[in-house]
Amino acid sequence: MKRILIKCILFVSSYFPLYIFLLILNIDNYNSKEELRNFSTIIFLVSMLIAIILSIGSLLFIKFSSCGTKKIKIENIERPDDTIISYIMTYIIPILTVNNMDKYEIIVNIFLFILIGYLYIRLNLLYLNPLWSSFGYISYRINNDTVLITNYDITDLKNISKNNLDIKGFFISNDIFIAKK
Repeated sequence: MKRILIKCILFVSSYFPLYIFLLILNIDNYNSKEELRNFSTIIFLVSMLIAIILSIGSLLFIKFSSCGTKKIKIENIERPDDTIISYIMTYIIPILTVNNMDKYEIIVNIFLFILIGYLYIRLNLLYLNPLWSSFGYISYRINNDTVLITNYDITDLKNISKNNLDIKGFFISNDIFIAKK
């Protein structure tokens, strides 16, 4: 249960840019007192605030958590590809491009968000996180099946691999390992 909750928080944090963009796009709705008293506006603002707090919390978790005690040897390492850019273009931009959303478009977008979240968690795509990437935590594929999320530079990782050293960190799922400098 705890792991599922962590995965849900990581999913929510992966949409951090969307929350900021939605707040900016809807800034006109916050100018009048009448609109701020509107129930849907309050729900929207509270939802965005909770999502932003969870997102920042996930970043603080990765930044300030202990380095971990698990050790892993890097046998081979592959550079990250454009998965973060693909993620943003595929999932964040389409939601932003809908204008004058009526209640049905909002419902469809909520179901889309839930579907993407389910797949994100089910397929263990926790490494797709633009917020973490923005703060230097890049994902690499190591040992053919493990995803390493780290703030180590690729050159450092190659040297660690070449010198047959272990890297310390912790697993957030069976095949996603976090290591920090």
